[in-house]
Amino acid sequence: MDAVSDTERAARISASLDVAVAALLSEQSPEGCWEGDLDNKVSVDAHHLLAHRFLGLGQAAQGEAVLAWIRGEQTATGGWPNFAGGPDDVSTTVMAYLALRMEGEPPGLPRMRAAAERIHQLGGPAACRTSTRLWLALFGLGPWSEVKALPPEIVLLPSRGPLCLDDFADWARYLVVPLSVITTLRPVRPTDIDFSEICGPHPPVQHGPRATAARLRASAPPSPLRARALARAGAWLRERQQSDGGWNGTHSATVYAMIALHLLGGPGEEAVRRAAEGVTGFVRPRGEGLSRVQFSRGPVWDTALSLMALRAAGVEHDHPALRKARGWLLGLQTRDRGDWGAHRPGLPPGGWSFQSANRISPDTDDTAIVLCAFQDGPAGNDPLLRAAVERGRRWLAGMEWRDGGWAAFDADARVRRVLRLPLHDGRAVTDPPTADVTAHVVEALAQAGPEHAPAVRRGVRWLLRRQEPDGSWFGQWGCNYLYGTTAALCALATAGTDRGHAAVRNAVNWLYSRQNDDGGWGEDQRSYRYGEWSGRGETTASQTAWVLHALIATGERGRRLAAGVDWLLNHQEPSGLWRETPYTGTGFPWDAPIRYGSYPRVFPLLALDAYRRTLADPEVAAAHR
Repeated sequence: MDAVSDTERAARISASLDVAVAALLSEQSPEGCWEGDLDNKVSVDAHHLLAHRFLGLGQAAQGEAVLAWIRGEQTATGGWPNFAGGPDDVSTTVMAYLALRMEGEPPGLPRMRAAAERIHQLGGPAACRTSTRLWLALFGLGPWSEVKALPPEIVLLPSRGPLCLDDFADWARYLVVPLSVITTLRPVRPTDIDFSEICGPHPPVQHGPRATAARLRASAPPSPLRARALARAGAWLRERQQSDGGWNGTHSATVYAMIALHLLGGPGEEAVRRAAEGVTGFVRPRGEGLSRVQFSRGPVWDTALSLMALRAAGVEHDHPALRKARGWLLGLQTRDRGDWGAHRPGLPPGGWSFQSANRISPDTDDTAIVLCAFQDGPAGNDPLLRAAVERGRRWLAGMEWRDGGWAAFDADARVRRVLRLPLHDGRAVTDPPTADVTAHVVEALAQAGPEHAPAVRRGVRWLLRRQEPDGSWFGQWGCNYLYGTTAALCALATAGTDRGHAAVRNAVNWLYSRQNDDGGWGEDQRSYRYGEWSGRGETTASQTAWVLHALIATGERGRRLAAGVDWLLNHQEPSGLWRETPYTGTGFPWDAPIRYGSYPRVFPLLALDAYRRTLADPEVAAAHR
């Protein structure tokens, strides 16, 4: 018999939810949204500092606090990882080292000597990714010949040709276009800092503003076609600059666009001035003299998840905080066509983006979660909310691919053609359908009733075809098989798939096989590269909550679920919320892990409420004994 009775556990859950709700409500912004921290590798912090130096923007806002953060993330082996607890990564380590040295860190310090030695152990600059080689070339520390990118003529290719810009992922287009300009013009701002300890000898520095200006321009005039392509690339970027001065809501896209437009229009370029002001919005203070530069900001995602969690925990529909949050989200539904319309020209807009200022790149994942948050609300009594939900569902259904799945941003892009290009990793610039996104869309549309039933059936079939042989599903946007599998199970349950279906049983058994001895679940980012890490890792609040919620949705009951619930109850902090060190989110598998500050705050509420409901069911009692 359990050491804790069902009655005692139910009381603990109710008390836990009460304090968690109060804590979560206290974090709502005056505007009505929630926005948790987004932690990423320190390459993003380095990009921020290096961009200010390259563009001559002066000291970056909170620059000393950002430097302190980079120093604090160095591992005992001298390098920097892509995620907490992960192995040192050569590209991330070179970026951190480059930023610290550029900002005045002496190479003779013990930590800097350790970093330089670690860089050589990991293969040196020659082993770095293209993005790191780019920054080395920008400062004259590496050859431009080792920086590969597509030519700017990509922006001139017609949509009906063999290949066009719209075949690339939405996020990739915002990198492909500015990088095509930068790698064509090959600017160099030489540094007088000696980096020979990691890069070897490099040519002597040309001093003086005239020498620097000359090297920031192409040495020879481009051909008419190349000049036309560069002009079109500049226009493409200017047309897509957001109201906050950035591009695509991401730090990397904004930094590269700033450099490209600086090269095309000079330091007086208005778009660069606006971006220089807006890029400070990516910097988030962390207390104790530390600040982080986030790759992006996701208040739409965080607000929708918070709405779902608060409703699950029993907060009433008409609570002022929930009304304010719904109003905030309603104001961010896209009403204009974005680049997604290239593949769906007749589809009316209606999606939501990850970021609040990004009004031209909605994604199906955020839209699905917003609709799920609205589903458990007074849509029937609110004509504005009802109309927004209908627009969102119509847009979601219209973004379905011909094979029945959903990608994040586009529909029916010619992914295979992009993968044939001689790129370092074509997967990083493509956006095919994935199990986690498809599952979220299926769940959102299944809640709509029979109106979108055909799309739901096709989505279910897509999920069943994509299940891994061991019963799991791959997770593209969350780590990893735990994320994909739990999303798929929730979608199948909402769509009415029988609990005894072989795919459901296989997935349930796989989840049980991954339960840790402490009763919880966790998965390390290394599962993206090494099979033995699949579903394995340190227990976390968010991943344990994912699994509990999915297992309960499939009808599972019993002591193993109770063990997971007890882990959550025992690890709730005095603040009423949960925190975690591991990175359970994903920007791109392996290369760009994310730690969402919101995840351990919202998902435990959903899991605990689901379990509380099972305890309230008289038929469940026997299963818990």
